[in-house]
Amino acid sequence: MKQKVVISVSFNGSKNSQSKALQIAAGFSGVDSAAIEGEDENQIVVTGINIDMVELVKKLKKKVGFSTILTVTVIDGDEKDKDKDDDDNEGLKVWPNFHVRVPPYYTYDVPAYPSNNCTII
Repeated sequence: MKQKVVISVSFNGSKNSQSKALQIAAGFSGVDSAAIEGEDENQIVVTGINIDMVELVKKLKKKVGFSTILTVTVIDGDEKDKDKDDDDNEGLKVWPNFHVRVPPYYTYDVPAYPSNNCTII
């Protein structure tokens, strides 16, 4: 699935941080292209297949500065996908329903010890 992700990054006006952010984004796994866009050139547009955007944003936050995910869109580039019937639930995953049993609780009676067996007194 090909994706287009727009990430907002605060560069603080430094050209070095822009090139550093582009290097990080372009070197990330699954990324086909990365570009800087936006009015203030503070957005990175990344396109690729199965991009782990959360890890990409974490890395950008760590190396460059504050960054957030603005938009994520799916790019349809194949004719085969258009011919298929589209379902509303196509992207949903159904997890199996596991019933977790609570383990049984065992109670034990503790015998009351007589108080006259005290050897200290």
